[in-house]
Amino acid sequence: MATPANAILVPKSEKGSYNPNRPAGALLRAQTLHLREALIRHLADLAAILAVDPGALKTEGEVSAYIHRATAILHTHAARAARK
Repeated sequence: MATPANAILVPKSEKGSYNPNRPAGALLRAQTLHLREALIRHLADLAAILAVDPGALKTEGEVSAYIHRATAILHTHAARAARK
């Protein structure tokens, strides 16, 4: 798999730097809040596509739009491109 041109390489953590029993700091807690908000937006996209009755789609354009939206949800790279 090729590395994207805009990839950010992150060095590996020092051995022993992760302690699963250490209290989480403010940065980690803030990151979990940001991830939760992203998941909520993702859930809204998922709920919208699941609300569509595929049996009600009659034209190739309607089916194509449905497939495009569903595929964008399933493939995160496509989802980012579709939202731009």
